Amino acid sequence: MKKMKFALLGAMVFLGLIFIGTRPSNGHFREIKEGTITNLYDAFGNNPTLTKDFGFSCITNYRGKTILFDSGGNADIFKDNISKLNIDLSQIDIVVVSHGHFDHLNGLDYLLKINPTVKIYFPFDIFWGADVAFDATGQEPLIKDSLPTSMQYFDGGDTKFTIGQTGRFWNSNIEYIKSSKEILPGLTLIATNSSYMGYFSCYPGKGFVEGGFDQEKEACKNTNLPELSLALKTADGQVLIVGCSHTGIENILQKTQEVTQDKISLAYGGLHMLPFNREQTTKLVKVIKNEFKVEKIAPAHCTGHLAFKILSNFYGEDYIYAGLGETIEY
Repeated sequence: MKKMKFALLGAMVFLGLIFIGTRPSNGHFREIKEGTITNLYDAFGNNPTLTKDFGFSCITNYRGKTILFDSGGNADIFKDNISKLNIDLSQIDIVVVSHGHFDHLNGLDYLLKINPTVKIYFPFDIFWGADVAFDATGQEPLIKDSLPTSMQYFDGGDTKFTIGQTGRFWNSNIEYIKSSKEILPGLTLIATNSSYMGYFSCYPGKGFVEGGFDQEKEACKNTNLPELSLALKTADGQVLIVGCSHTGIENILQKTQEVTQDKISLAYGGLHMLPFNREQTTKLVKVIKNEFKVEKIAPAHCTGHLAFKILSNFYGEDYIYAGLGETIEY
């Protein structure tokens, strides 16, 4: 009997230690307030307690739903920043992953330990688990008839089929989004594809993985990287959250206006102007402000130093600082 009591006491202590280890240091979690966005993962910011890394993640609350947008590039750094910001990942209702680059999704490995059944929306990207429509017919389709059945695919059956993948997020609650979709009233996923790149290739003038893509530009093949952005309908117009804008922020803005039939009051997140020189950046900023009439801008992540400067000059008081750990209101 004493052994059973000691065993039970030990188990209770162990569970208590786990609970204490996962509980925020100040004893309570941060409230994710309606109409706010907090930057959880970035390479610049004012909070010295947080770990800076090149990647992106932010969190918002829309009509009672807590939404995580992207999850950064390193699960340990994501975990550390989440802990220091007192974010309760178990209360996340929806996750939106902008695209399949490592600096936007690796924190999912930690998130899914805390909240394994959370609803995740992912672009329709076959490299990250979307179903693959495949054709294994090959050349000279009738040649299979000269082979024994044991050498024929599917014993001579259909050679056009769909591959249902498992992969890294096997059994997770993921929906792959191929076209723009309103997932809740006022909450719309904007689906686009990049004409610039697939996996760190094809940007004009500069590569981002040294030595990874040394081929001549003419030999570069775009892979049409799928990308998701998130539009939140407000009384002042759409609040648009973007991850990296590989599609081109101007194209995402246009698609958002087409889908929502609404103006854009705020664009928040990575605008990916890093590859562009001063002339190209200035031209694009003018398009954002004057043609698409985006009222406020909150650039983060891959927007780039030059673009930070030019955007702040053009937008003045309507430029919102959104570094790591900052919470903005919309």
